[in-house]
Amino acid sequence: MLTKKGAATKARIIAGAAQLVAVKGAAETCLEDIRAATGTSKSQLFHYFPEGKTQLLLAVAEDCSQRVLEQQRPLLDGLDSWEAWEQWQELILRLNAPGDGDGYCTLTALSGQSPQTVPGVRELLADHLERWHAALTKGLTAMRADGLLREDADVDELATAVLAAVQGGAMMGRITGSTAPLRTALTVTVDHLRTWAPPPPPPPAAR
Repeated sequence: MLTKKGAATKARIIAGAAQLVAVKGAAETCLEDIRAATGTSKSQLFHYFPEGKTQLLLAVAEDCSQRVLEQQRPLLDGLDSWEAWEQWQELILRLNAPGDGDGYCTLTALSGQSPQTVPGVRELLADHLERWHAALTKGLTAMRADGLLREDADVDELATAVLAAVQGGAMMGRITGSTAPLRTALTVTVDHLRTWAPPPPPPPAAR
């Protein structure tokens, strides 16, 4: 069990490492960089992360994955109307604006570089995507039950399309420094969701 001071020190190290990974990438971030950025001694660093860089990157991935999902709540847990989807879409764009959404940027860097080199990161990121996918599926399932989506709508497939649009658009945005790719990907995908809405009832017959 960590003391309050110890927990704060560990959190500071994780936050500093996350910022470096977001800027430099996981492969180019070394422990000396993290020590310098966080004002941490070598003994302190290995006290909290005795297995070194691998353990620290896993902690960074876990912390960022939690923040990415928490930043979307409560909207993420209530995607049961078209209005909620519009609000969530705008939230995702704000969180991925250049200079913001450090958790998103760090996860992009980790997913692009670490799974092949750091044991455990692939499984952690896969679990993160699975939890995100489950929340999207839950909202779409509620909409189908309420008649906002057709009964034959494959909510699992639709949730996968939305998540792929977010991930791909966010990664392109990090490269270009613009949210335009993400906005386009999300708009097209949410418009596709709307094609699964049941047709409006016919107008009453004229007398």
